[in-house]
Amino acid sequence: MKKRNIIMLTAFLSVIFFFFVVMPSTAAEKIVWRGQSSYSAGLPQLYAPSEHFAKEVERLTDGRLVIKMSPGGAIVPAMKVFDAVSAGTLDIGCTWAGWWIGKFPAAVLFANSYPNGLQMQEMLGWIYAGGGLELWNELYKDHNIVVLPPYGMLGSENFCWSRKPINKLSDFKGLKFRTVGIWGQCLERLGARVVTLPGAEVYPALERGVIDACEFGTPAIDKKFGFQEICSYLKLPGIHEPCAPLETLVNKKSWEKLPDDLKYKVQVALRDTCFWAINQALKEDAEAMEFFRSYEGLHVSKLTPEMIDEIVKVGDTLLEEHAQKDPMFKKVLESQIAFRKKVEPYADLIRLPYPYAR
Repeated sequence: MKKRNIIMLTAFLSVIFFFFVVMPSTAAEKIVWRGQSSYSAGLPQLYAPSEHFAKEVERLTDGRLVIKMSPGGAIVPAMKVFDAVSAGTLDIGCTWAGWWIGKFPAAVLFANSYPNGLQMQEMLGWIYAGGGLELWNELYKDHNIVVLPPYGMLGSENFCWSRKPINKLSDFKGLKFRTVGIWGQCLERLGARVVTLPGAEVYPALERGVIDACEFGTPAIDKKFGFQEICSYLKLPGIHEPCAPLETLVNKKSWEKLPDDLKYKVQVALRDTCFWAINQALKEDAEAMEFFRSYEGLHVSKLTPEMIDEIVKVGDTLLEEHAQKDPMFKKVLESQIAFRKKVEPYADLIRLPYPYAR
């Protein structure tokens, strides 16, 4: 009887210990982050990777860190994500560095949004192994923000959609063209009239003749917008943005509060999600381009080598002008150029000729 009472008392104390010690400490370990994208849920390749990343973090951390990810505009306006992460309104923001060119001119280099920018493998190599991520953090160091590796990577954008044929550089003269950033400055030097519009306004602007041409995104993204319904001409390749890293911003205080093991798992989740996003985009863009090439009334063609050479020259001149005015711009640009000079000779040696169709 005495032995039975001891067993019952031990069991009772174990239950008490579990409910009053183990459970509270487990609950206390759970961290919830508020996150937002700059993009709507309906945009492929832009919002989907941020959701994938949030789910991956929860799985890898066994629910100890939960990121409640929202689409653009759900908590703060889409273009206010940087400010919201800086202020702590958001713990994490999934966005694109090019939006902050007004605050940080060098941001356009991390967005890779300029003629003859880095190719995808070059950009990832520079970010992870060539000092790119360190420079990215240096750019925002006074704004309570930590930049983590990209949560995704877009492939090459379409060069442009237009209602008029563009077969030579003189065709840009007087053309009302929707774009942003340094690429817009390049087009102005080629004689275009640049118009800056948010994505939702581009289709109706084309429809009403407010603009003659535009660039917005990759083939899969542009297919969602339906530009093929109103434009007769699609030009490739997107030399103004050969690829685009998607930016991961974290509030510095939120990041510093995380235990080291969770910090590591967040970065693993980012690597996994970026890999997933790249492969999804490759498939989706190929399918979208197949659709465009068979779309009745749409003429799909490539820029001539001569046009590309001249556009790159204009872009190089603009980059040099910005570098002379902004020391950080110069520092980042020189780092990218140095990395490219290091890896391109090797890439040329091992590059195979395009395989013949089988």
